[in-house]
Amino acid sequence: MRLQTLIQFILPSTILASDTSLGSTLNVTVLGARHNCSTLECWALQSGFETSDKPGQVGSAALDLGTIGGNASFTVLPAGFDGGRHNAPALQWVVFLSGLAHITLPDSTTEAWIQGGKNGAILALDTADVRPDDIRGDPPRGERGAGSSGLA
Repeated sequence: MRLQTLIQFILPSTILASDTSLGSTLNVTVLGARHNCSTLECWALQSGFETSDKPGQVGSAALDLGTIGGNASFTVLPAGFDGGRHNAPALQWVVFLSGLAHITLPDSTTEAWIQGGKNGAILALDTADVRPDDIRGDPPRGERGAGSSGLA
């Protein structure tokens, strides 16, 4: 299964095509690691949205995110769920469909609040081999949340 297919399920192409506020590319929060420290970064994915010519999507905005490297899952987290300290189990996309995820770093006061929905995607690259200390993820707040993830 291609991640693009998963994203098109989550972010219908009709929303992308009609919402000019999305701009020409997808901005995504990246949870990474550099010099043995966790980082939170904002990336603008290139080459950006293109007009699709694929059947069932013709004329819509599409952004190819590549293939999923192994699996994909869909998880429902109860309101107030504490994900505990953990690293990403693999390089992965995580898309919060609803709720509010709170991500904190172990060696910094930096934090990210990810609102579920059309801007709820993050790219988690902080695997144990690049960041031995784990981060804390507390998704979602106030309501039950749903999300999906796939290997990058």
